[in-house]
This record gives sequence, C-alpha cells and structure tokens, in this order.
Amino acid sequence: MNTNDEIELINIVSKEQLLQHYNGIAELFAESFNKELDKELWQWAYINNPFGEPLVSIALHRGEVVGHYAVIPMNLENSTDKIYGFLSMTTMVAVDFRMHKLFQILANMVYARIKNLGVPAIVFGFPNDNSAPGFTKRLGWTISEDYKVVSVKPYQINEVASILEGLLQSNPYTLSLEDSSIKDWRTNKPKQTWLYNNSLGLKSIGNEFDLMHITDGKALAKSQFQAAVNMILPVNDKLNIDDIKISFPYRFGYRLFNTEKEPNLFVQMSMSDIF
Repeated sequence: MNTNDEIELINIVSKEQLLQHYNGIAELFAESFNKELDKELWQWAYINNPFGEPLVSIALHRGEVVGHYAVIPMNLENSTDKIYGFLSMTTMVAVDFRMHKLFQILANMVYARIKNLGVPAIVFGFPNDNSAPGFTKRLGWTISEDYKVVSVKPYQINEVASILEGLLQSNPYTLSLEDSSIKDWRTNKPKQTWLYNNSLGLKSIGNEFDLMHITDGKALAKSQFQAAVNMILPVNDKLNIDDIKISFPYRFGYRLFNTEKEPNLFVQMSMSDIF
C-alpha cells in the first residue's frame, strides 16, 4: 500500500484533544531534537497559555505521530491596536516521512484556520538554519537576518536605551504584559522565571542579565548595571554602536493573514525563549 494512503491528517481543536496525543508528540520530539520533551514546559506553553487554544495539526501513520505543526496564541499590541499573534514552534516530521510534504501540508492546515478567523493576524517565529529555507520557500514567510543578540556593557547602556526608546516611540506591535494573567504566565516559565516591574523584565544569567521585556527605554537608562545585559537588537547599517559585541544571530520571521499592511514590530526576548 502507498504510504500516503496510510497517513491520517488531524486538526487539533482543543487542549483536551491535544493532551490525548502527548505521548506520540513526545516520541516525535525526541527523534527530531535528540532530547526528551519536558512535559511541564509543554503544558505551560500549550495548555496553560492564557491567550487561548493552540492551533495544532498532526499526521498519524498507523497510530504514531509522524508530523506536527503548531502555533500557540500570543497576541501583539501597540498603544492603540491589537493584532492576533501566533508563535510557531516545535515543527517536526519523522525522518522516514520527510519526502511526503507533511511540513507544508500541516502548516497550511493551521494557516487555513487562521485565515478563516477573518481578522488581521500574524504567525511569527525564530526559525533555525535548517527550517528557515522551508519557511521562506514553502510557507511564504518574510524572514529578517537583521536581529542579533548583543551583549551591552554597562557604559553602553545609555546609548542603547536611547535607541530602544526611539524604537518604542514608533508605537510598534509587541507582546504586552499589562494583563496580570499574561505577565504571570510569561514570567513563570518552568525552571526559568524572571521579574518584570517598572517597565523592565530581567532574567539573571550567571553574572549577566537577559533583557526579556522592555516598554520604556528611559527605565533602562535609569537602572544601574555592574555587568553586561544581553538583548535583541536589529543590527544593520542604521545601528552603529562602537565596540558592541554581537553574541549570535537571532533570525526572526513572520507571515501575515487578512491584512496587507506591514506591521511595525518590536521584537524582544519575551516573544521567544519558549523551548
């Protein structure tokens, strides 16, 4: 029998239904990423998410999960508007089934559901070297290579704070932590909690800090740091800071639905750092 005839495609429509497939998803995760899936972390992202139901499509072959495309809801806001947001994550296809276009088929099943919402929406994510070409070629994503994680020394804080304030004053869409349920969920990721107050979200990493979230550049300038602060910045010709250390690239991509207007986005660590 043709293998394609034995593949069952399923749209997951609820958290309860998704939980029923956890074991199969965990097995595929272990094969795809060569590590065990942390169930507590998975439940935090997919089940406890205060934004609502995840959108997941899976492929089954003889009862085993062999393909998985998922987005979790994560709306983005500016001072006047909101756009429905979905973070794309844990895209997986079993090794023996990677010639069946399951990646594209499952993604398009999810995208059809987003399009059917009939409201402006964005799917976004941080694809790695292996997945980025497929997201661009097969899924129609726009991908930027400008974003980098940079290490900002204490004497550079004021200059970087001024740049961040300029970006924030352009009224961009970003994740909002003003709702207490969202703030509590996002700052209490299992095993990696961080604090958000006075417009700054900071996570301690050894002797340094990760700038997880910011809503006011002036608040960063007023803070006293004795160690480096790591953050996401769009590093291009317009950003010229002497002696700034680029730690590693942080590719960002997205696809729009039900709108042709390019959004002004402010990308920060609170929008990623999931798995």
